[in-house]
Amino acid sequence: MSVFFPLTPHLLASPLVLKKPRSSGRELRAPMDQGMIDVEGGRAVRQRSGAGRLAAVVAVQNLLVVACLLVTVYLCMKTPALPEDDVYIQFSELRDLTANTSLTFEAIREHHRLENDKGNISISCTGPYVWHMLVCYQSMKQGNLSGNLVLQVANTPVNSVRMDAIEQTVCRGLHSIVYLKEKDVASFHLYSPKGFWMVNVSMGLRYLLGNKCDY
Repeated sequence: MSVFFPLTPHLLASPLVLKKPRSSGRELRAPMDQGMIDVEGGRAVRQRSGAGRLAAVVAVQNLLVVACLLVTVYLCMKTPALPEDDVYIQFSELRDLTANTSLTFEAIREHHRLENDKGNISISCTGPYVWHMLVCYQSMKQGNLSGNLVLQVANTPVNSVRMDAIEQTVCRGLHSIVYLKEKDVASFHLYSPKGFWMVNVSMGLRYLLGNKCDY
């Protein structure tokens, strides 16, 4: 004889529910790890970007330095040199001059338009000249003594330089502007009292208008 067991109504009505498996800790950590990677990746990108900007700035600075050097060299090469045929004369040094005397210089450099004959200078160019000199002098007596270096033409003073000597040697660089004419013959003289000692002197004349004598 067959036996039947009745089915309970609430069992028939309940659907079968499948539980979702629990997420592992690795799956939960994955989004966090990805976020950390993104942050570190952004930091690396920013570092690379900053290094690139610094390299660009250094490169621009180097280019500017090179450009400045090139411009400087170009300007130096384009600057005209002083003409070699300027009208001038430079005399050798004289030493141990005392009292009144004429200076008989020997020329060590001269232009053909200024001719030297034992300190007598023949002038070929009319115009202004700079008369420059380096002199050392001393008083051989107690107290100060004054002497004068004179540039003269035909025994007529054109210009002079005053020197005030003391008991110690004094050295000075001096210059004066003089106006000389073509065919003048210039000479130099020391006028001083006894006891005035010119230790040494060197001087020269240079025409201020270059090599043009049509002034």
